[in-house]
Amino acid sequence: MKSKVLCGLMVISLFATFLSSCGKVDEDHTVVVDSEEAVISYSLVTAQIDDVILTQNIDCKYKQTNDQEVSFDVTGKFVDKVYVHEGDEVKKGDLLCELSSASLEEEIERLTYQIKRNELLLSYTEMDEALDIQDVWVSGFGDADTVKGIQDRYARQRVLLNDSLEFDREELAIKKKELAGSRLYAKMDGKVYKLKTNLEGSTTKEGTVIMTIVDNSNCLFTVEGIEYKDLFKEGQQVNMKVSYSSASGEYILIPYEMDKWEENMLFEVFTGPDNATPEVGTMGTINVPVESRSQVLSIPNDVLHIAGDKSYVYTLSADNNREIRYVEIGLKGDERVEILSGLSEGEKVVKK
Repeated sequence: MKSKVLCGLMVISLFATFLSSCGKVDEDHTVVVDSEEAVISYSLVTAQIDDVILTQNIDCKYKQTNDQEVSFDVTGKFVDKVYVHEGDEVKKGDLLCELSSASLEEEIERLTYQIKRNELLLSYTEMDEALDIQDVWVSGFGDADTVKGIQDRYARQRVLLNDSLEFDREELAIKKKELAGSRLYAKMDGKVYKLKTNLEGSTTKEGTVIMTIVDNSNCLFTVEGIEYKDLFKEGQQVNMKVSYSSASGEYILIPYEMDKWEENMLFEVFTGPDNATPEVGTMGTINVPVESRSQVLSIPNDVLHIAGDKSYVYTLSADNNREIRYVEIGLKGDERVEILSGLSEGEKVVKK
């Protein structure tokens, strides 16, 4: 009897061990057996009729259409006074800065006086000549040779005075030009930008830009070069995005005076974010369609695989296994790629 009981207990113990190795026993003693097969699931997309669009991103910069680059046309002169500061608003005709010109003004004053004096002397020569000839005849000692001598003397005097006047006038014109060049004026209404630091007290270098006057009332987004000109049409609305600026956001631009595009392409703002005012120098990116296919069979770019010159996708077989399907592609757009052959509308494709 004892041996039968012991045998029964051993069977029960082995059966419990078997159950614990194949599944688990819940508190309510229900046995749950795990599936031995791993179920593999895939994310699928459908090949469908859609538009395929390829776009081009083009960098642009918000720039003024009118500006004045201010520079001196002489070298080695002392900058005496600067009358503006960075960011100042100026009007056309305002004096911006000037060179030291005290000696130049003195020379102009001297030449001006000398010219007036010689002009006056020249105007008197004919009258003085006539009086001298008259005195000779009245004195009773006059003759043709004496008169001829008086005429020759005054003729030489007139030549000397005219030569002096010509030289002084040319010199005066040069000095006045130098004086004008020593004073730089605003040629337009605008704002002072890029003012050279420590300008006052420095010496000039011909052609070096010392400041720029910018007309902020008329600014446009500018693309350097016109290689993409054929992508745009007059009146066409263009998407543009500003990412890093206080005026960041999505904009719509319109080509500006395309018939005048010679070195750059210009765009004016049609719409933009509320209360956003781009500043000069703001960078943006124009996105414009380059090529498109309308309503063609297509799939998302991220399900297409390319190896060498072969293009393929993965499809699922009836028993849930991945299979390679080679396809012929057309236009590869920003988001979708055109399928010319290898797939049919509605077929499922495995995502990467």
